[in-house]
Amino acid sequence: MASVRAIASRLKVSPATVSRVLNNHPDVDEATRERVLACINEIGYVPRVGRRITNVIALAYPDEPIRSEYGAFEPALLSGIMRGIEEHHFDLKLLSIRRDKLPDETYTQFFLRKGIRGVVMRCFRNNRSMISAIAEEGFPCVVVAAEFDDDKVNFVRSDSYPSSRRAIEHLIGLGHRRIGLAVHNVSDTDHADRRRAYDDALYCAGIPVDPSLVMELPAGISAGEQVLDSLTGMQNPATAIFATNPMTALGIMRRAQERGVVVPRDLSVVGVDDSDVRMHVWPRLTAVTQDASALGLEAALWLTRSIARADAGGTCRRTIPTSFEVNGTTASAPGASLPEQESGESGRKTGAKKRRS
Repeated sequence: MASVRAIASRLKVSPATVSRVLNNHPDVDEATRERVLACINEIGYVPRVGRRITNVIALAYPDEPIRSEYGAFEPALLSGIMRGIEEHHFDLKLLSIRRDKLPDETYTQFFLRKGIRGVVMRCFRNNRSMISAIAEEGFPCVVVAAEFDDDKVNFVRSDSYPSSRRAIEHLIGLGHRRIGLAVHNVSDTDHADRRRAYDDALYCAGIPVDPSLVMELPAGISAGEQVLDSLTGMQNPATAIFATNPMTALGIMRRAQERGVVVPRDLSVVGVDDSDVRMHVWPRLTAVTQDASALGLEAALWLTRSIARADAGGTCRRTIPTSFEVNGTTASAPGASLPEQESGESGRKTGAKKRRS
C-alpha cells in the first residue's frame, strides 16, 4: 500500500512536502502541489489519519448546501448522518462541490485537499454524471435518496412508488376524478416515482391524465399557494391534490384557509412527509411518509464502516420502504356517490320501511 514516503520518493520531494499538500498547507508552490495531488489520485492514496482529529466525511451537495423548500428532509437526513458517524468517531463537514472544486483537479484530489475521507452525496437530475464520475475514481461515496443502474455507485434510497400509488388509489376510492398533481420541477428519482405512481393509478382506474391538472414547479410554500389558486380556479376544478413535497402541501393548506376552501370538505389534500410535519397542521395531513433520518443513518453507517475496514470493494444498494398514512385531509369528493354510502343509505331506508310497517 502506498505511503507518504513512497509518494515522496517517487516524486523526489520530501515526505514533509507531501504531508503539507495532504493537509492543504499554504507553504507549497502550486506546481509541486499539482504534482503531488496528481500522484495521489493516480495511485488512489487515502491517508490513514488519527480518527479523533481528522476522520472527516462530507455531506456534499452539487450547489448550495441547504435549500429551505425541501422542508424537513435535510434536517432529518443530517440528524441520521450524525447518529451514524458516532460508531467510529467520525466528524462531518458540509460541502458544496461546484463552488469549491478547482477546474483542473479530479474529485479525489478535491476531497483530499478538503481533508475528506468519504462522501455522502445528495443527488438531483443535473448532477448524476458527477456522481458517476466520483464513483469511477473509486473515492468512498454513497448517494442518498436516489437509485443508480451504475454498479459502481453506492446508494441508500426510499421507494415511494407503492405508497404514492396507494395515495392516488385512496383518492379514487373516495370518488375523486379530478385529482391534481403538484410535482417538484427539480426531479430526482423520488419525485419521478411519485409522478409515475400518479399516472399509473389513474390509467388503471380508466381516468385519463389531464395535463391541466399537473403542475411542475419549484417546491415551497408559495408554490403550494399557486397550485391551490390554479387548480381550484378552473372551470372544472380539482377536488383533490397530491403534492410531492411537504412544503408545497403546507402552502396548499394555508392558501385554502385564506380563501375559505375547507379541507377536506371542499378539497382533499395528500402530501409527502419526511419527518413529522404532518402532525403539526390541522387537520393532520394525509401523507406518503418516508424516514429521511433512516436514510442518513444507513448511509453514514455503511460509509464509515467501509472506511474503518478499508473495505473499498464493498457495495451498498439499499431500499427503505415508505408508507401511506390516512389522516384528516382526505374525504369523499364533493357530490360523489360511493358504493358504500349508497349501500348504507339503502339499508337505512329499508329499515325505516320495516319500522313503519
